[in-house]
Amino acid sequence: MMDNKASIDAIYDLVERAEQKKKRLTLTIIAVSISSLLGISIDAFALMAFLNRKGDMDAAIILLIVVISAISVILALQAGRRFLVLKRLNQNLGPIGELEETIYNEVLRHNIDN
Repeated sequence: MMDNKASIDAIYDLVERAEQKKKRLTLTIIAVSISSLLGISIDAFALMAFLNRKGDMDAAIILLIVVISAISVILALQAGRRFLVLKRLNQNLGPIGELEETIYNEVLRHNIDN
């Protein structure tokens, strides 16, 4: 009987850890997406400001725009990767949630019958 209870507790702990990971992934996706959008916005603003400026653009300014663009693209790809991990985690948690609901209903029905 104790082995069953210990395994049930272990499964609940596992589900709880997976749900915490899901929350962290969601926050990471939001943070990385906002950072990426902010970088792209800064890059676009800098590009427009320096293209409208009279005279030639310095090599340092061009390098800055390229670096900000590269960082923004990397952040966007990272957000996409995290989104795919979150999607896969949601697919794996779906059956576990259904199983948890089934077990709960069976236990509740068993307690009502007794």
